[in-house]
Amino acid sequence: MIKEKQEEQKWAIGTLAVFLILLFFAGISDFVEISIAICSFLLSWLVVSYSIRNFGKGGTSKEDLQKEMQVFSIILILVLALITIVGVNQYSDYVFVTFGFTVTWIIRSSAIKYFS
Repeated sequence: MIKEKQEEQKWAIGTLAVFLILLFFAGISDFVEISIAICSFLLSWLVVSYSIRNFGKGGTSKEDLQKEMQVFSIILILVLALITIVGVNQYSDYVFVTFGFTVTWIIRSSAIKYFS
């Protein structure tokens, strides 16, 4: 249990670090804007982690849960990198994309657990 949490925390911290790099690369440097973006990321991570564990029918193994969190973080980084490359430079856009991606992932995870 503790090892599982540590592994998830490593992925969360790594993903957050990449998220911060993308924010700085986009030119967002105001402390308040970065704080809002970080809070949205952390809230997103907590909601997705909770929903993966508790929504839908049946259970999944610990390895499957960990794998799904890893896939979530990798795809989130890719989406955020894509919007950075496109030229997004407003923290609010990062917040909306993060929350939108979170809602999409929750629906996806629930559907997979329900229909499988």
